[in-house]
Amino acid sequence: MITFSIITPTWNSELYLAETIESVISQKGDFAIEYIIADNASTDSTLDIANRYKALIDKVLYPVHCTSVSLKIISGRDVSMYEALNKGFSVASGDIYAWINSDDLYLPGAFDIVARTFRKYAGILWLKGITSRINANSILYKIGKCNLYDTEWLRKGVYGRDLYFVQQDSVFFRPSLWATSGKFDHGLKLAGDYALWVAFSYKADLYSLNAYVSCFRTTEHQLSKNIEKYNEEMRRVGPPRDLTCKLLSLYSRYERRIPGFVRPFVFRSLFGKRKFNVIDMDNNSEPNLISAGYYESPGN
Repeated sequence: MITFSIITPTWNSELYLAETIESVISQKGDFAIEYIIADNASTDSTLDIANRYKALIDKVLYPVHCTSVSLKIISGRDVSMYEALNKGFSVASGDIYAWINSDDLYLPGAFDIVARTFRKYAGILWLKGITSRINANSILYKIGKCNLYDTEWLRKGVYGRDLYFVQQDSVFFRPSLWATSGKFDHGLKLAGDYALWVAFSYKADLYSLNAYVSCFRTTEHQLSKNIEKYNEEMRRVGPPRDLTCKLLSLYSRYERRIPGFVRPFVFRSLFGKRKFNVIDMDNNSEPNLISAGYYESPGN
């Protein structure tokens, strides 16, 4: 049986935490959930909310739709959310790791399709589903798409810097990958996920899962809105930008202006044929690997 270990770092997260918790512990399917909340000594009602759900789970009063659910709470001073995440993963014991921030959400059915994909394809060490976007009122305002990722470009630090991001909330990975490439730099405030993806890319290919998995919430005061500081951290921890990075940045900026019938030829002349690994769903909603798919555009 597969067990998910999901970490949520918190700090004064009372506004949305209950929604995040319920999106984790309400997942349905043939798997267990080990949920770990790592709190940075919150001074609002964050811990009260977390403890309320823990009590419901411990007393078997919360309806469980998978094999089992457990909730553990870690509380103490952290220099950054990445220290909190390191603490959480240090006590995790599951077969699939992930983290979800305290204002984001997993969609119903997310764990089921992720579990079935990892179960079917033992060689996959990490994958990324589709991230959509919700606003401060939990209203969906942007439906995500299945972005594609090239391993060489991941190693060059392209994604997030010169192309679209690897959105963290829809990434799942095996403990073996974390054991060999994991742990965050506590000194980072924003780009710890970016640094982790670069490290992961040296060990394994990233697979794109063509399924809606999570929602990223945009709010007025969130840390990720400070794009200048995010870019500064990416420059500090990422590989030096080479000619490929610069060409990709230019291509992505002007791609829409290139006529559709010409676009593949332009892309191929600049970058050659690139291999992207995609997991798609068949008519029975079973995951199927398109491992030899070569695409002539970095988008979907």
